[in-house]
Amino acid sequence: MIDVGQRLVDRLIASGVRTVFGVPGGQTVPFYHGLAVREEQIQHVLMRDERSAVFAADAYARVTGMVGVCDATVGPGATNLVSGLVEAYSSSIPVLAVIADIPRGWAHRRHLGSASQGFEQRDFLDPCVKWYGRGETPEQLDDVLDHCIRVATSNRPGPVVIEIPDDVFSAPASDADHSAGLSIAFPRLRFGPDPAALEDAAAAVLASRRPMILAGGGVHIAGARAELEALAEALQVPVATTISGKGSIAETHPLAIGLSGSFGSPFVNDLIGQCDCLLAVGCKLGQAATLGWELPGPDATVVHVDSDGEELGRNHPKTVAVQADARLGLERLRERIAGKEHSWDWPMEEVRSRVEESWQMDRFKVPVEEDKIKPQQVVRSLAKRLGDEDMIVTDASLSSGWAASLWRVGAPGRRLLAPRGVAGLGWGLPAAVGAAFGMRDLGAGGRVVCLAGDGGWGYSFGELETLARFDLAVPSIVLNNAVLGWNKHVAVRRYPDAWVSQDLGEVDWAKTAEGLGSWAERVEDAADVDGAIQRALEFESGPAVLDVLSSEFETPVLKAMSGPVDASKAAY
Repeated sequence: MIDVGQRLVDRLIASGVRTVFGVPGGQTVPFYHGLAVREEQIQHVLMRDERSAVFAADAYARVTGMVGVCDATVGPGATNLVSGLVEAYSSSIPVLAVIADIPRGWAHRRHLGSASQGFEQRDFLDPCVKWYGRGETPEQLDDVLDHCIRVATSNRPGPVVIEIPDDVFSAPASDADHSAGLSIAFPRLRFGPDPAALEDAAAAVLASRRPMILAGGGVHIAGARAELEALAEALQVPVATTISGKGSIAETHPLAIGLSGSFGSPFVNDLIGQCDCLLAVGCKLGQAATLGWELPGPDATVVHVDSDGEELGRNHPKTVAVQADARLGLERLRERIAGKEHSWDWPMEEVRSRVEESWQMDRFKVPVEEDKIKPQQVVRSLAKRLGDEDMIVTDASLSSGWAASLWRVGAPGRRLLAPRGVAGLGWGLPAAVGAAFGMRDLGAGGRVVCLAGDGGWGYSFGELETLARFDLAVPSIVLNNAVLGWNKHVAVRRYPDAWVSQDLGEVDWAKTAEGLGSWAERVEDAADVDGAIQRALEFESGPAVLDVLSSEFETPVLKAMSGPVDASKAAY
């Protein structure tokens, strides 16, 4: 007779889980025992923090197309999952969080932690996930776990929780006959567009003069990159992407124009402003991608294809709503438009020329004299050394913008991972851990590189020890300017007369990295950037860190996300 902890592990294996990220607690010991017994079939990655565990599981899911799994114990372990669950929820990433609870008979002792670490954790976590399941008895485990996977992988994917009380974890498992576990691959089911909606969408596109496509992260989630390219080539229209959609079409493709929104190209945003019909696929048309909902113009029609009907029509007044899986929606729309006469007003040769100019220009340069290294130089140097199978994982804030706007992805694929759901600091390095394990489980040959600012790096640099423990050759570049850059730029712009708590102390992150088992080098001179990046990429005996003393003034942000914009007050 096995216990519930063992049964849970066996069911995860049956569903296809190969890697779990987490931090143990006394109440999850049965689960960890089950992992130990099955260590030939499933690996557990001990992280330094539960926050890191859910960040890693998120990135693992983005890389593999399978549910990412993490675990945490009751109470403080569970509360540490919040930022990661909310990021996954807002980014539509399926994550399964296995958490413990106090014994069932102690439920009345939750208040003020009378039972050690007990509190109303369901009420706390429920708003952060698609569904919160609880295995109240051993007999319920299989059904609850299956429904967690079903919810996480269906329609718009997202995170779920399975909570198991301490006494249930160690109880004998049910010996009832059960079918094999549900597959953790996503999306679980696909659905095509309503014929009437498809007809309206095709009519809107064919009636327009300047249509274009905006692809979001939903294209990656649906595995619809080939369908996107096929439709774009059938229409011969420009294709832009959001940050999450970057790589949904090769950025060297003749129809690819680059990134939209606050981190995007001014030229791309201008084109979106000129279009009269925007085919938005798998994206929310959220604040960052649309310059604060300014794009496209109010007179333009948006043909919006998304699996989540709640998003359709939410952010633009003239929307033709097509609720469908992105792959099937794009495929059906191409079939509907194929052979129909159409002509556009786009001067495509001029557009292509401007796209090439846009990739080459240093459009973010701030005219401030300083002796610090510019992030633009760092990212451009890194980009020219990366291949089509390589991946950059960024932290939140400015590092996301630098990588997204300056790295021209040469082949379709999810090659940039960035936390654009709620954009919380500290995501980058733990996500790089998850991405590295995901690449390993897929048998992929590309490298994973982490790019972070020192503000975000300070949240999670302890995960270097995790990389070192598993001998994972993941190079990281820390843009070290000793300020909370994005926030300081906003603070100084809005209140140039006084600000406080925007500057950090100077830290030698190279020395810190060495203490955590990493090869490291500090880069203080722009002339040394190329050589240092080459050395970091060539190091194969574990993690490598470049501590780059970088500019506090430079920014990839075209339009601030918060506060009024008054150019007369701009101090940065």
